Amino acid sequence: MIPRPHVPSLPLLALGALGLLGLVLLATRGGAAGEPAGGVAVVELFTSQGCSSCPPADRLLSKLAQDSRYQGKVIPLSFHVDYWNSAGWQDPFSSARWSARQSAYAGRVFHSNRIYTPQVVVNGHSECVGNAEGEVLARIGDALAAPPAAQVTLAVAPPTADGHLRIDVGARLARAVGKGDLDLWVAVYESGLATEVKAGENASRLLRNDRVVRRLEKAFTLPGTAGAEKSGEIVLGIDKRWKPGALGVAAFLQDPATLAIQGAVAREVGR
Repeated sequence: MIPRPHVPSLPLLALGALGLLGLVLLATRGGAAGEPAGGVAVVELFTSQGCSSCPPADRLLSKLAQDSRYQGKVIPLSFHVDYWNSAGWQDPFSSARWSARQSAYAGRVFHSNRIYTPQVVVNGHSECVGNAEGEVLARIGDALAAPPAAQVTLAVAPPTADGHLRIDVGARLARAVGKGDLDLWVAVYESGLATEVKAGENASRLLRNDRVVRRLEKAFTLPGTAGAEKSGEIVLGIDKRWKPGALGVAAFLQDPATLAIQGAVAREVGR
């Protein structure tokens, strides 16, 4: 039986290693006729420490991140929404921006006003309950079976002494996508987080979270035409409370009209 989504009773808010200058490069390899080889699945989990149904979904996300079969193929990202915060516990990783991102998927992709946790969205175009492991794996399988339209490259320098990450990103489209420009997004995430929850539905529990998105910024836009190619650099500040050895960076190319993700790559910082 598929677990039911957890909806709070309170009102919701509208919602090749490259040894140059110490950079480490991870890029998808080109396939036949210029097609990027193999599928990629960006798995976005919308979750909250205030939701009692969310810890199993959080554990599933961690499992995906640690599964060697999925390395370089599956990119799990955890977005902690803020609409549970008035239910007794302030999630320290929550953001209204992540709630708005989930709301955009609901309204523009799934044509629904149904917002719930835990929810998984795969490659920006399919969704399911985040703690329903079979459903999540099925959607990941579908995503991996489809070659991405774009090759995305990513290089990350070690953090600077003053707390910045210099990130080089690039994208090339093997085939036309949509009718307008695409956005290349860069996400900085942190793993190995542990929180003693003192109130709300998960009171007295020690919750562990991985791949928690800390920053999400747009690096550039790229025309959605076959052969379009662009690269750039983005410098992002990191909070001194974040552990550099637990950080990672993901880059993904997303259509702002359909929200479909056309290619992605991720790398742990310092590896």
